[in-house]
Amino acid sequence: MKKLKYGSIQSGLGSIKGDKILVCGHDLSSDLMGKIDAAALYYLEVTGKLPSPAENSLINAMIVAIAEHGMMPSVIASRMTIMGAPESFQGAVAAGLLGAGDVFVGPTSNVAYLLQVESKAFKGNNEEKANALVAQYFEKKKRIPGLGHPHHEIDPRAEKLLELQDELGIKNNYSELMLAVQKASIDCIGKHLTFNAVAAIGSIASDIGLSWKAVRGIGLIARTIGLIGHVLEEIEQPAAPTIWELALNKTEYLDSNSSLKNGLNSRRKSK
Repeated sequence: MKKLKYGSIQSGLGSIKGDKILVCGHDLSSDLMGKIDAAALYYLEVTGKLPSPAENSLINAMIVAIAEHGMMPSVIASRMTIMGAPESFQGAVAAGLLGAGDVFVGPTSNVAYLLQVESKAFKGNNEEKANALVAQYFEKKKRIPGLGHPHHEIDPRAEKLLELQDELGIKNNYSELMLAVQKASIDCIGKHLTFNAVAAIGSIASDIGLSWKAVRGIGLIARTIGLIGHVLEEIEQPAAPTIWELALNKTEYLDSNSSLKNGLNSRRKSK
């Protein structure tokens, strides 16, 4: 990379030149519009190249897989926000996106990091690497991303994504490693752990060449679509007032002075 002059900026993503708009070197109107979809544009933006038809199909499937899952915390955040700020559609959607972290949506990038970065510290076949990874996580008392689900014994989204990966002939090196991590985790704790959609997306995204740093973007695109639908529904058919009322009715308010005294007494006793 050549040395930049003071005050100069470099970007290889988009530019305007005369009557042309370029995106990663492609003419927007003649090369991309009407020829690629949003999934392909995402891949182009984060890799600098267009996906193959198989890769494009998988990205679309991954986006669809996690766009909608009912009254999730991020959805509730968006619905409550549009109730309080009805003029701010974008603010309500953004409120939900801010909840895309290491518990919901975001663990896709954590799975990809485990596979692309952490696994490189260990040698051997998938079983040996998986056993070493699981042992390290358990030693550090860290939760392994992509495993477990509060509602699904078997996550149908993950099953379908892995099935599509196989049907489309996409290499499955990382997916196989993640399945080995699931098995090693189950053997370690002695109970079932669901291979969830997050695990499938993190591993398949790794198999199609996406950097772990960009994988969370799949969840953000997907969740944006779902949140737009929920915010619009909230405007037309409000649920937030009921959610608010339920929270009020289920909240037990304690006398602040009593709570403070109890807290002080507990600390004194512990000393």
